[in-house]
Amino acid sequence: MTITSVATASSNTSSFQETSQDTTGFTPSGIIAKKRSNISPHTTQEIGWFIRQFMQGNVKDYQMSAWLMAICLNGMNEEETAALTEAMVQSGDVMDWSKYEISGKELPHKVDKHSTGGVGDKVSLILAPLIASFGLIVPMMAGRGLGHTGGTIDKLESIPGFRTQYSADEFAGLLLSNRDNGPLNGAIVSPSSNICPADKRMYALRDVTATVTSIPLQTSSIMSKKIAERPDSLVLDVKFGKGSFNNEVEASLELAKSMIQTGELCGIRTSALVTRMDNVMGCAVGNWLEVKECIDIMTMNTNGKIPECIIRSKDLIEVTLTLAAQMLVQAKKAATLQEGIAMAQDHIISGKCWNKFREMVQAQGGTLRCIEAPEEYPTAKFSVRYLLTHLINYDEPRFSLIYYVPFINFFLVRVQSKVISPKSCFISSIDALEIGIVGVLIGAGRKSVEESVDFSAGISFHVRPGQYVENGHVLATIYTERSAVLANATKSVLNAFGFSDEAVTMPPLIANIVTTDGVREFDHSLLESIKFD
Repeated sequence: MTITSVATASSNTSSFQETSQDTTGFTPSGIIAKKRSNISPHTTQEIGWFIRQFMQGNVKDYQMSAWLMAICLNGMNEEETAALTEAMVQSGDVMDWSKYEISGKELPHKVDKHSTGGVGDKVSLILAPLIASFGLIVPMMAGRGLGHTGGTIDKLESIPGFRTQYSADEFAGLLLSNRDNGPLNGAIVSPSSNICPADKRMYALRDVTATVTSIPLQTSSIMSKKIAERPDSLVLDVKFGKGSFNNEVEASLELAKSMIQTGELCGIRTSALVTRMDNVMGCAVGNWLEVKECIDIMTMNTNGKIPECIIRSKDLIEVTLTLAAQMLVQAKKAATLQEGIAMAQDHIISGKCWNKFREMVQAQGGTLRCIEAPEEYPTAKFSVRYLLTHLINYDEPRFSLIYYVPFINFFLVRVQSKVISPKSCFISSIDALEIGIVGVLIGAGRKSVEESVDFSAGISFHVRPGQYVENGHVLATIYTERSAVLANATKSVLNAFGFSDEAVTMPPLIANIVTTDGVREFDHSLLESIKFD
């Protein structure tokens, strides 16, 4: 795949903003019929008109649904997809960075990242302050969790007082506000209701009309919210595997190519990493638990947790540093990925990333004491630890599941469940999808957008895939306020673990890097330089 950009990233403008044209002959049924027959592609003007009329109430929901189904069946070419994306952007507020340039002086490079979602994917919590610590602007808009995947906004809102709702102008003002060490530069917020409102309405229709799975519609939905930020460049983390929305790498590559093409046509330099999401990422699932894991990483050079972080959060660290490196390359801060990885690693070791995270939390109203003394965070009432052990009076190996109530400080009940091996063994997998479903069950996630989440609920993992465990080794701890679901939750977590008598070789986490030059396998030797000794 070779992509030719028709708009330069430096201009930060799209080639698909409409020009004036007589639209008197356009009708909803005519637009729908054109895509249904698929004889010729839509023009930019047709797509823009249809979206505007939909937002004004002149195109009805049933007409939009018919058009979405026609797109789902017949697809869109690259230009149509980019035009649809830009029309969705133009349906609401768009960041206008030119208003903040002083005396014609350009602002620093603006770069963002987007992940297609996974279980335990907390990369943004480290990545945003890490990149901002280089003096780059990171205008990150993120979402809430839904279904088995977590949401960055839910995680940040587990910090008491942390504000995520800002208008476009307030967001820009926040990013450019001066702190003790200069401009803030990095912030993570939830898109306001005025950002891409067409996408919200269209997605609601797609969700109930079986039109979610469509590359052009997926692309426009994801990219519209990122393009509304008007960054100079964008790096995508496109997942594949059990815990993602695409099981196969081929489908994720197709989506990555489409999003890159759309980004480029809309004037934004775009690239992607294609990464594996079969196992849980990192050692925690659950909003506050994931924040705590990121705090441990950002402070590991001073908290004495380097060995623990390197083992339990190795995959999270590798993906974060590689994404950071690609962002630094696109911003021309680093010449190569190898240099970018080393630079990003240095900013974690030196504490620059942590200092920027503290600034970000304080600027967005969060309680600093909470992140500076995370051990004081209120824990869930109930916890369950899983022990791989051979219980007395049983001929078969079982898990000893101990329900523990901290404030009473004694054991309430013991539940036993069979496991696949009677002896010490290797952990072969921790099924991300299964764990994501458990997260919803215990309150860490939500089934519908109306549901709230329990910030303290989650699962902490004490072992990682590929690791050898002795008989009796603690595998994981569940935290929840929902005592009634503990039994089902424990069974599901047990089922999520895979065991092997033989040593297992884990497949590479980062499969490919995709740019305008095409798709290439990721060079895993680059990760050998990651050392925090």
